[in-house]
Amino acid sequence: MQAEIISNGDELVSGKILDTNSQWISLELDELGVEPLYHTTVGDDLAAMTGVLDIAMRRADIIIWTGGLGPTADDLTRQAVADAAGVPLEKDGQSLRLIEEIFQRRGREMPKSNEIQAFQPKGAKPILNPHGTAPGIDIILTGKRCKRLLAYPGVPAEMKEMWQLSGRQSVSDFVKKYRNNNHCIRFRSIHSFGLGESQVEAMLPGIIDRKRIPKVGITASQGTITLRIAAEAETQDECLAKMQPTADWIYKTLEKYIYGESGDTLPSVVLQKLQQEKKTLAVAEAGTRGLLSECLANVPVLKGNAASRDTENSAVFLGGITFPPRQPVALEEMVKIARRIFDPDYFLVIGPYPQGEPDRFQSGETFVAVIDNRSADVQTHWQKSVLNIQNYPFTGHPGIIDDLYIKRVLDNFRKVLR
Repeated sequence: MQAEIISNGDELVSGKILDTNSQWISLELDELGVEPLYHTTVGDDLAAMTGVLDIAMRRADIIIWTGGLGPTADDLTRQAVADAAGVPLEKDGQSLRLIEEIFQRRGREMPKSNEIQAFQPKGAKPILNPHGTAPGIDIILTGKRCKRLLAYPGVPAEMKEMWQLSGRQSVSDFVKKYRNNNHCIRFRSIHSFGLGESQVEAMLPGIIDRKRIPKVGITASQGTITLRIAAEAETQDECLAKMQPTADWIYKTLEKYIYGESGDTLPSVVLQKLQQEKKTLAVAEAGTRGLLSECLANVPVLKGNAASRDTENSAVFLGGITFPPRQPVALEEMVKIARRIFDPDYFLVIGPYPQGEPDRFQSGETFVAVIDNRSADVQTHWQKSVLNIQNYPFTGHPGIIDDLYIKRVLDNFRKVLR
């Protein structure tokens, strides 16, 4: 089953507002076994809106629409859907009462213009909006490929709440009826770090063949490579059984690079491990200027942090001392100061970046280090407390270089904590 997601609004096509609704809905549909094949964005123009609807109705099985359900003259979704379906608009009494109640709760008089929000295309069912004045539209379509259209407000908070309350189940029921069986689809995402996309594909030949069962997709995002297994069967257990041999192959081949599944991130994996072991850490970072500390913030395990404010010189300010941690003696001083101020179990360090743009200074390197403050000999032989120190060439796209180095230190730390 294939879907088209349509987002409506002049503010979207002009670039003034980013369309996050389409991405979120795509992920939701994917989990329900519906393939989001098209994303369309259209401005507040009735002819354009009915035009994209006509195209979508001929090439998709289900349409999810967001935006254009407000009370103003440029909110034209109701009319566009009615025109595309070939039906008139009709006032829905229950929707009107709910809209009036919302204004009463807010202690405001309802403007006459808000009555338009109670109108629905003939034959459609309104979708309840608990915290907004724009009911959604749920309409069965005939005559073309598309058999169902669901329209939601463009406000993300309202759209997501309405989807969770009824939209997800509605689409799920539609999928089952469409397939006329107890069809089930399940996914399993395995995350890895430290390899490139082409390397992963070479190490797992044929893994992403489109004809392969179960199907596996591969995505790359800021150094993270995710393999997503999709299996279809009549029951959840059958889906999981179909996926297991493929997951075993991935784990056996990429074992040391895999850090988690599904919603796991490198920060969440590291923090969970620290909390399980009841350990603490402190962080000092030069090149990344405090971004590592930020992604670990607001958790009890983080005892303190120090970061560079001088991006040109990549210096770290720690305990009243400012220095670039390039030489072992500098690192030794940082360890001593961190021990005195924070007294953590572990100390993570990201060194300074070489001057200039990434990839233009191939000889430059940046180090990441993991220090164990609880080592038996740490007081007299500080070098023995360095559990892992790696030097990396200063390469990568400038837009992701910070995230890449943060992931490198966390990945090193993850391996230390095993």
